[in-house]
Amino acid sequence: MATNLNVTELDFDQIKDNLKSFLKQQSEFNDYNFEGSGLSTLLDVLAYNTHYNAVAAHYSLNEAFLDSAQIRGNVVTRAKLLGYVPRSILAPRARVTLVIQGQASDPAVIILPRGTKFTTTVQGETYDYISLSQQDGLKDSDNRYTFSNVEIAEGTYKKMLYRVDNDIETQKYQIPDNDADTSTLKVTVQENENALTYDSYNQFESLLNVDANTKVYYIQENTSGRYEVYFGDGVIGQKPINNNVVTLDYVYTHGPESNGASTFSLDGTVGGLVDATYTVTTTSNSSGGSERETIESIRFNAPLTFTTQNRAVTAEDYRAIILKSFSNISSISSWGGEDNDPVDFGAVYIAIKPITEDKLTDEEKTSIIDTILKGKNIVSVRPEIVDPNFTYLELDVFFKYNPNLTDRTATALRTVVRDTISDYSFNNLNKFDGVFRYSQLLRAIDNSDRAIINSTIRPYMFQTFTGTTVRSNNNFELTYASPLLQQGDSQNFAITSSPFKVNGVDHYFGDVPLSDSENRRVVVYRVENGENIIVINNAGLVEPTKGKVSLNNFSCDSNTTIKVTVVPDALDIAPKRDQLLSIDQQYVSINPEIDTISTAGSSGSIDYTTNSRLR
Repeated sequence: MATNLNVTELDFDQIKDNLKSFLKQQSEFNDYNFEGSGLSTLLDVLAYNTHYNAVAAHYSLNEAFLDSAQIRGNVVTRAKLLGYVPRSILAPRARVTLVIQGQASDPAVIILPRGTKFTTTVQGETYDYISLSQQDGLKDSDNRYTFSNVEIAEGTYKKMLYRVDNDIETQKYQIPDNDADTSTLKVTVQENENALTYDSYNQFESLLNVDANTKVYYIQENTSGRYEVYFGDGVIGQKPINNNVVTLDYVYTHGPESNGASTFSLDGTVGGLVDATYTVTTTSNSSGGSERETIESIRFNAPLTFTTQNRAVTAEDYRAIILKSFSNISSISSWGGEDNDPVDFGAVYIAIKPITEDKLTDEEKTSIIDTILKGKNIVSVRPEIVDPNFTYLELDVFFKYNPNLTDRTATALRTVVRDTISDYSFNNLNKFDGVFRYSQLLRAIDNSDRAIINSTIRPYMFQTFTGTTVRSNNNFELTYASPLLQQGDSQNFAITSSPFKVNGVDHYFGDVPLSDSENRRVVVYRVENGENIIVINNAGLVEPTKGKVSLNNFSCDSNTTIKVTVVPDALDIAPKRDQLLSIDQQYVSINPEIDTISTAGSSGSIDYTTNSRLR
């Protein structure tokens, strides 16, 4: 007779069945009706209790690991074991120049204090911006004070004061606002509330040169989602003494809501100059605002940061460190100088696509190199931040459909296919590892409506540049994300361009073969009576295997945006290094056609047409 329960089942029904099977094997319950008796209710209670305990144990075990935890507090705690501090919400930042027209009687020097308020309006909403550092202004001979390159951040300036009580073990000082931007945090300690001097503390980054007298503070996110500051123990970092006063001043913000603000005005006065005239000029628009780091981002970045140990050695280390400390990133790529084109030993290249713009500002690049990477990278390795190189895709799309299988018209089907292509571009491209996969897009189009029988795509690549009226200034190198289709000795053009006017006549770029070379020479031509008349015989070089087109030795009647289109050598297009792919909807042509075989059988094959590989 069995005396043991089967404890491997976790579902309610199976647990109850196991309990029944166990009881049925006992002599006390021979011929007992377990379904129609009160004992069935007791078995339900036992089964539910066992099931609840199993579920609770399952959830508890999941929360013990970074990969499976779902509660933010648990994810943050597991990340802390890896030395990772999740990024807070970040305020958009801008740079402005403030000019104050004063009077002769005004003082020679005035101070623009940290926390000076500026205002701006974005989409009808008014936002406050706060200056992040103190700056002195000297009066010039025209009674003007100029504050250049003032960094301002969106939000409200706030100060919190705490008294040190070392009777509290591991005392922590909490920032009470969930939307506080910790990158604006300034921590100071003074002897008491009446002291006129204070010591500034810096955030702990590395054990290097940290001893008992080093003024550093530590920061962490607690289980309630708020950040808290604490100090060293007198061995690793200086420990404040009893009755010292700790001041935390910071900005709490609305995050990305005011990204892109471009016009600012001063709210109030500076230095008590009431009768002065204040002029604010924007140096760089606001950008970089983002929400606090998500659970999935913490789960991804924490192990990478732990691997780097806050040291930038490999190209992947640079990527991890920048991702941790810089928010205005939609996509990032990094590679060593040995993999660059041309090879540049001793350098690491980083390409960043920002969230709101196509490229970073010079100030953002400087901040990354001089603040985020400084002290972490190897001295002999030079970090270089480069702009993304966009290759745009132009698509000729053809699809055949059976009208008997849908209520949609050809126009409606065209719209469905266009939306499918747009979704594909959004979800798969516009990032450094975004490969254009030909069959994947075809499959998405074929599955977009059951009436679509098959589809064909002709992909082309293009880039644009602005040609000028000065011949010597027109020197452009276009690098595409794929090698170009080899034309050999063919007189067909490997490149085509949009028109640009020379002496009032439309001209175009083309190319001709070079003897004993796979490269081709760029020419400029005009069209007369349907014939191409070459005007400039040497306007650059096409290097198909490198995917490069060099253009020079030409001029335009006026500054003109010129589009240069090429054919990739493969249907799949994979970007490298700093390259990004994007489908330009303006240049997507969609051509629906009724599938005659599907509607008319074998007789329909007489009029059945297919589309050529090239135009």
